[in-house]
Amino acid sequence: MLAQIAVEATRVVLILFIILGTIGNVLNLFIFTQPTLLKSPCTLYLLAASIDNILVIYTTLLTRLLANGFSIDITITSNAVCKLRSYVGYVFFAVSPYFFVLACFDRYCSSSPLATYRSWSNKKVAKRLIIGAITLACILYFHMAIFFEIQSGESGLSCNCRPGIYEIFWRIFYLIVMCILPPFFMGLFCIFSG
Repeated sequence: MLAQIAVEATRVVLILFIILGTIGNVLNLFIFTQPTLLKSPCTLYLLAASIDNILVIYTTLLTRLLANGFSIDITITSNAVCKLRSYVGYVFFAVSPYFFVLACFDRYCSSSPLATYRSWSNKKVAKRLIIGAITLACILYFHMAIFFEIQSGESGLSCNCRPGIYEIFWRIFYLIVMCILPPFFMGLFCIFSG
């Protein structure tokens, strides 16, 4: 009974996230592509974050909904699918917070009294930093394509990181890269901007 309630809650919550997330990010795309806003390099970071969020919704949330809400887990069909979904899903998931860090960095540069820093607030630099953030995420998360695999557990097959040393590394890596660094840098750039 309790398990069925959890499954139903998962279905409802994830479907709402997918619907509302899609609507919100599509509206962001509409807003951020207005000619007056496209003049600002900061808008490029927010536009990139919205595109990335849509990719997260349809690579990560949708597959999670299928697996947890409807027992259709594509990640346990083969190790290649497990590795690919984990790697691609986490790369997409990882870059969005860093686009917001870059937007804060852009605001810091644009409000700097130093001309050198102000010159970094332009669309050419923004495009390069967006490509750089994506490339860095692809490199930083490549280990997932090696160390994530289908495993047999109490609840059946699942796609997870290898247990042992790598699992400890993964947890620490995720904590630092996703939970500590983005808010730290956003806060730092916001403090120095004002």
